[in-house]
Amino acid sequence: MAEDAYIASIAAGAFFLIASVRLIRLHRRTRERPELLLGLFFALSAVYYLGFNAPSLFRFGEWPAQIELVVEWAYVLGVLPYLLFIRLVFRPNAAWASWSVGTCSALLLLSTLMLTAGGTVEYSLADPWFCFQWAGYTAPCLWLAWEAMLYRQNVTKRARIGLCPPIVANRYLLIGLFGIFQVLACLADLSIANEIGNKMTVSLFTDALLGGAEIASVAVLWLAFFPPLFYTRWITRRAVILPTPMDG
Repeated sequence: MAEDAYIASIAAGAFFLIASVRLIRLHRRTRERPELLLGLFFALSAVYYLGFNAPSLFRFGEWPAQIELVVEWAYVLGVLPYLLFIRLVFRPNAAWASWSVGTCSALLLLSTLMLTAGGTVEYSLADPWFCFQWAGYTAPCLWLAWEAMLYRQNVTKRARIGLCPPIVANRYLLIGLFGIFQVLACLADLSIANEIGNKMTVSLFTDALLGGAEIASVAVLWLAFFPPLFYTRWITRRAVILPTPMDG
C-alpha cells in the first residue's frame, strides 16, 4: 500500500484521539452518556489506526503478535460503545434497536475471538470469520449514516422555522457523511483482504479508496466537532428561515 493511505489513517487516528479527549472531558462536565460512548469509540479507534499503520509508515517492521492482537481487539471493543451511542441517541425506546446492538456485538466478539484464537490475525475472504467480523463493524456505519440522514430531515424542518440553529441540522448531515465515508473505508478493507489473500499487491484503486475515505472522514468530523467561525457563519447565512404563524 502506498504511503498516502497510511498517512491518511494516521491522521484519522490522531484526530480520533483529539476528539475522544474533548468528548470525555465534556462527559465529565455534563455526565451525559452519549459523549462518553462516542469518546470511548474514538479513543479505541485511535489505538487501532495508529497501531495498525505505524509499522508500515515508519518502516520498523511488524509489531510482536501480542501487540497486534491488542490493536485488533481495541477496534472491535470500540465498536460496542459506538453501537450503544447510535441506539441511545436515535432509537432509545426501540426494542429492535436493542436486539440489533446485541446481535451485532455478539457477532463481532465471536468472530474476533475465532480470528485471534491462533495468536495471530489473518485477513482473508476465504475465512468466514473475517467476513462475519467485517459485517459486524460495517453494519454500525450504515446504521449511523441512515439514522443521521433521517434525523437531519426532521431537524432541518425545525431549523427552517427558527426552532433549531442551522448549524445543528448541518451537524447531523456531517455525522451522516462520516458514516458513509466509513462504509467506503470498510469496503476498502474488504478489497485489501481479497488482494492480500490472493498474494497480490494492494491496488492503486483500493489505496485511493481507503486514503480518500479516511481523509473525508476526518474533514467532516472536524467540521462537526470543531467548526471554524467562518463555516458556522456560512451555514447560518445560507439557511432559509421561514416565518412562523406567531410571526404574523
